[in-house]
Amino acid sequence: MSDMLLRNVGAILSGSLTEPTIDAGSIDVRDGVIEEIGATTTSAETVIDVRGTTVAPGLVDAHVHPVAGEYTPRQDTIGWCESYLNSGTTSMVSAGEIHHPGRPTDAEGLTALATLNRKSYDNLRPSGVKLHAGTLILSDDMTVDDIVAVHESGVTQTKIIFAIEDLDHARRLVDRAKDLGMVTMMHSGGSSVPGTRPIDEEMFKAIRPDIALHFNGGPTALPDEEWRAIVEDTSIDLELVVAGNQRTSLEILRTMADRDELDRLQIATDTPTGTGVVPCGMWLEAGILASLTEVSAPEILALMTGVPARRHGLDEGRIEEGRPADLCLLDAPQGSAADDAVDAIENGDYPAVDTVIVDGEVAVKTSANTGPAKRPAVVE
Repeated sequence: MSDMLLRNVGAILSGSLTEPTIDAGSIDVRDGVIEEIGATTTSAETVIDVRGTTVAPGLVDAHVHPVAGEYTPRQDTIGWCESYLNSGTTSMVSAGEIHHPGRPTDAEGLTALATLNRKSYDNLRPSGVKLHAGTLILSDDMTVDDIVAVHESGVTQTKIIFAIEDLDHARRLVDRAKDLGMVTMMHSGGSSVPGTRPIDEEMFKAIRPDIALHFNGGPTALPDEEWRAIVEDTSIDLELVVAGNQRTSLEILRTMADRDELDRLQIATDTPTGTGVVPCGMWLEAGILASLTEVSAPEILALMTGVPARRHGLDEGRIEEGRPADLCLLDAPQGSAADDAVDAIENGDYPAVDTVIVDGEVAVKTSANTGPAKRPAVVE
């Protein structure tokens, strides 16, 4: 891998809630890793003049539904990961491969499906996106031994989407997964597809997974009194998605900001689903939340990058020395009233995704999905 120097940086969004911005004018990258922020070097094999614009971590979409490679039968679409990469998403986490044609519903089939997807995507970066797949869907006939076996095969995530009848049994499965260090997730709100049942406050308090997925609805939100009770009575982390109820999303964000608990939130798309393939879904959600609440765009960006990455044990998502150089060069789009990317997001606009870098290599130069930057970077 070649060395890279980003110079004339206008702003750095760190991906951290505790320090959302970094005051530095350059970033040195070596062998795909961030070597120095505020670099003293003046040359590299690749030099990018950022021209006073914004550098942010590549987005981490922690709620996608892959099936095979870049094909999704849910929308009969090929190449969807490449389009998300063009929007700045460099890493993804599967919330279950539930759209697999003929998807099994028994423990034997579900463990096999999770193992297959884990091993498949370990060998594949679709269009260069780092896709962490193989999420075990829990079922009524599953045992704690099944959890152990699938963990030994490399699976690191579990999910409840189909309501398990015996809540004590569900809690035992989730507790065993937690003991093994697996990330446990659960659908929240109304039924998402025929054949499923709503998952409500009672189930969350009984099972207590790590993350309440699409807490603002996937697509139907919990009643306000139920989600508020989960916020107040548990420490479960919460996810906001573009494929959900935006009134509820705003209320949840304001509530968590008032409680000084933004670190319990993450932002994702929950796509591809019936909502569609939404390559700019993360930016759409960011614009809604930043323009209609008091939470700043740099904090919103952290909920789309460093926070979900930490939750899932990923090295990506932060601009920090020693971390992978997965970066987005952002600006206000041409024609925007905003002066820079932060202003654009807080105005409710998509930022212009000018350049996307993965492991220190330029993966996208000028996004096919956003408006062009007012100050496009120059690769020298």
